[in-house]
Amino acid sequence: MNTTPFTTAPAFPSTHPSATASRRPGCLSARQLLDVELGLFLLSQLQPSASPDTLPVLLSQCASVADQTDWTPRQRKLLNRGRLLLTQFQHHPVWYELLDRYVAVSNPLRHAYDVSADRSRFAEKSVGFFRNRTSVLRSILA
Repeated sequence: MNTTPFTTAPAFPSTHPSATASRRPGCLSARQLLDVELGLFLLSQLQPSASPDTLPVLLSQCASVADQTDWTPRQRKLLNRGRLLLTQFQHHPVWYELLDRYVAVSNPLRHAYDVSADRSRFAEKSVGFFRNRTSVLRSILA
């Protein structure tokens, strides 16, 4: 009879964005790239003039942000879906780390968004091979 303790792996692997990919600047997994761009897309639809650094506040359950009276039903739907899909970005350090790595990607032509080096502003790219990715992001949150 075998009396050694039985150990099991966790039922679900860690899905935390920084748990799976290298922490080297400019190195993002495909999932992390999608999540960062989904966050930027959400921010562009809800607060287009805001700094990318404001996403964690937007995703938090803060009533003052959620009760924007001038938001359309579509925008409220986007916010709710974004909160569901991007819960990991409610934590400022996770978002800041991945956003810094997104900015530092060695081939910025792969980005759907341009983010300033100081993270004070961002904009959807109008040129580049991956600029049509925003239609995919729109479909994810639709």
